[in-house]
Amino acid sequence: MVLTGVSVAALAACAKVGEDVFNHETEPFDQPIRNWMLAQRSAVADRVFLFATNAGSPRVIIPCTGAVAAWLWGRKGLPIAGAVVLAPAVASALFLAIKRVYARARPAGGARMNELTYAFPSGHATASAAIFGVVSYVLWREHMLEEGPAIALGVLPPLLIGSSRVYLDVHWTTDVLGGWSVGALVAALSAVVYERVRKNTRRAIPSW
Repeated sequence: MVLTGVSVAALAACAKVGEDVFNHETEPFDQPIRNWMLAQRSAVADRVFLFATNAGSPRVIIPCTGAVAAWLWGRKGLPIAGAVVLAPAVASALFLAIKRVYARARPAGGARMNELTYAFPSGHATASAAIFGVVSYVLWREHMLEEGPAIALGVLPPLLIGSSRVYLDVHWTTDVLGGWSVGALVAALSAVVYERVRKNTRRAIPSW
């Protein structure tokens, strides 16, 4: 029931943000946040957010997810590991496809940082929300993390990574909100797959 609720909420958020971006209605929301972020720039914050954006890049966290899946394979078996690998695969396909549909230009910081692909949705936000969301859920369900640390793992890294994209002026805020929404939807659906796999795996284990 919780996963269904999260899926529905994420889908509704995706639809709302996507509609506003498609209809070019986001500037009154995006531009003031961009102006405020640019006014907060400092050398220390630049280093912190640049580290977050580099560490949270899909090309970094997706291979790390493969390592987590390999570890889970060794501990829990292939089916559960496969449910974890599903998240980055689906997230990557979605944000690349959606970018082509919307073809939204980035703010000026994108050119300065040589990030010239389309803006919506943020790939960093999408991948991080999907990956950290499903990994934290699986680790909690497998009793490898307590609830509090699992929630922190699922929420804080995507929050920092997504915020870094706005701070560095390579994405509009709605790009990040859209990415988080798509990522949350992927994480919830991957968690549903995990629950089905987990149930079937346990059912297949004979009881003597």
